[in-house]
Amino acid sequence: MVLLQQLNSPCPYYLNDDRKNTILTLGISLVLVATMIAFDPACRQAGHKVLVIGTVVFLVLFSHIVLLPKLLPAPFDALQWTLGKYLVFTVWQLILCGPAIAIVKHVLHLHHEPIGLGEAILATYPRIVTFGIVPVGVGTMILRTYVLKENLRSAIRANQELERIRTLKEERKEETNLDTESHHVTISSDTRETLTLNLPDLLYVEADDNYSTVVWKNGNGVEKKILRINLKNMETQLNNSFALRCHRSFIVNIYAIDHISGNTNGYKLSIRDTSFSVPVSRSKGKEVIGKLKQLRDMIELY
Repeated sequence: MVLLQQLNSPCPYYLNDDRKNTILTLGISLVLVATMIAFDPACRQAGHKVLVIGTVVFLVLFSHIVLLPKLLPAPFDALQWTLGKYLVFTVWQLILCGPAIAIVKHVLHLHHEPIGLGEAILATYPRIVTFGIVPVGVGTMILRTYVLKENLRSAIRANQELERIRTLKEERKEETNLDTESHHVTISSDTRETLTLNLPDLLYVEADDNYSTVVWKNGNGVEKKILRINLKNMETQLNNSFALRCHRSFIVNIYAIDHISGNTNGYKLSIRDTSFSVPVSRSKGKEVIGKLKQLRDMIELY
């Protein structure tokens, strides 16, 4: 039971930036090359040829860590990533690296004695386990600690911006232009059904394929309405300075954020007057924090 809980615990999908993940992938490949040179006499004698192995490993890892999430975003949603998924994904990459390394070593004649390709592949896997188990374990712990600290640090900064915004509004003791009639908007759905609301009352919008659920605050509490409209069209109609798309399935009113929490998977935005938290995709984290800073600057100048 404890093991299952650990496997289902949040785990970062590597780092929160493609450039950093590319550098990480390059680093892993170089460490592998250095390890092979240190512990495999045939690789030491091969000289610069062993760099070909590192290049192949880099391509395998880069295609999975950086490119695959772009092609299949749903399975690689960082907010739903767990330690179990991370370990399975890592094992899968090691399995793919095995034949790749064996083929390169076979072509470059880097084995101790002439053997067939099948034998080369079978002979490679024990070395992959030997060379890879410790770096993977240590790397996992370092990765989780680093990302957790980064997300917590960013969440603290974001909450400080939120508090500054509230303080500035209190100091001025007046409403900003956010509450004027000019911020009424009429949303038109694909079925020509419409919804008119005051944008400052908007809390968030949640999308499910071609349908979007609009959630807003009124005098009687919180209301919801489902419209047949995709999130991209909704985002276009809500084009303004405080409606922010923070996830592939969510748009949030930045003024409706009560506080921001961070964990190893990223950020979550707690929505005022509800018990709901809106997730933030890893590609949108910096944008959310940047938007808060812009909003604070706007209020200071108002």
